Amino acid sequence: MLTRHKLEDFILFLQKNGWDVFGTQKRENLLEVDHLKYPADLKLEKGVPFYSFKRFFIPEKEKLFEYKGHILKAEELAPKKTAILGMNLLDLKSVLLYDQVFEKDPYYQARRRNLLIVGHSLIPDMSQNIFEMTLEEDILEHLSFDIFLAEMSFAKVPAIRTKKAKLINEEKDNGEYAVFTGSLLGQKILNDFGYKDYINIQFSGPVKEGKLDERMIKIQDKLKNKHNQKIWDELGARCIECGKCTIVCPTCFCFRIDDKAGLENSEGERQRCWDSCFYQEFSEVALGHKFLNDTAKRIHFWYYHKFARIPEEFNFMGCVGCGRCAAVCPVGIDIAEVLKNIENS
Repeated sequence: MLTRHKLEDFILFLQKNGWDVFGTQKRENLLEVDHLKYPADLKLEKGVPFYSFKRFFIPEKEKLFEYKGHILKAEELAPKKTAILGMNLLDLKSVLLYDQVFEKDPYYQARRRNLLIVGHSLIPDMSQNIFEMTLEEDILEHLSFDIFLAEMSFAKVPAIRTKKAKLINEEKDNGEYAVFTGSLLGQKILNDFGYKDYINIQFSGPVKEGKLDERMIKIQDKLKNKHNQKIWDELGARCIECGKCTIVCPTCFCFRIDDKAGLENSEGERQRCWDSCFYQEFSEVALGHKFLNDTAKRIHFWYYHKFARIPEEFNFMGCVGCGRCAAVCPVGIDIAEVLKNIENS
């Protein structure tokens, strides 16, 4: 078992060995992810941070290259080693999507190679019963992480090795964790730290048995083959196109390319920035034509992408069920209610 004291020693070990460490912390009763200056500041608690961990994988803005005349100078692909601690189960699911979408992106891959992902098992509010399943086979085998800290009931600790343990759902951690590794990097880091009481998990794909569950198949079928315009007209009348849902969503990865010219036309740089399908210019093409020319079309596009197109392309959902979009929506659009309406239409 890894004690809380040993965990804080591990954080110090990472800091001393050149890792820039970030973790979940409590600020005015809000769970946030920020730079971890002191190991004791790490809070492993139930729930998801207000903002997701997306920015560590896909920055809000990044420079791709700069140019001067005919000479291009690409941004150096050597990001600093970054460790992120406290990724909950739902946010860990989003990493699976990033790895697929940006599989051939050199900027993403450079960051990914320099990221240490440390997951944590306290159950978010939206998934109270998730650990009724087997920890290793039903959950961890289908997530991407380097190290995973599973908070266990003390009486259940020996059972984890027989894959029958059940995790606790508490407001605060009890200070002891069973440790899993999901990569060679995770094993190496723990070995170098001097901790070897871990179980290695072999990744078995993003979805158990490679299939979506029946409900998701039904939603996908409804969106693709049984379009109900009334749903989208009603949502379009409510939505104000602020784009907050796409900013907090861990699986919204759309971006735009901006060319920033210098004072002279012969120099400048190209940037990649987060974008949103709710923004007016998102679907604009030459001569000002917009494919998504009203709010109903934009919100339908968002749902169709997550629950029809992404499952078709990658065989898993483009939504992890974190509920952040509903929490920040100024007009009270709840994704859970919308999905029920789609199912029943």
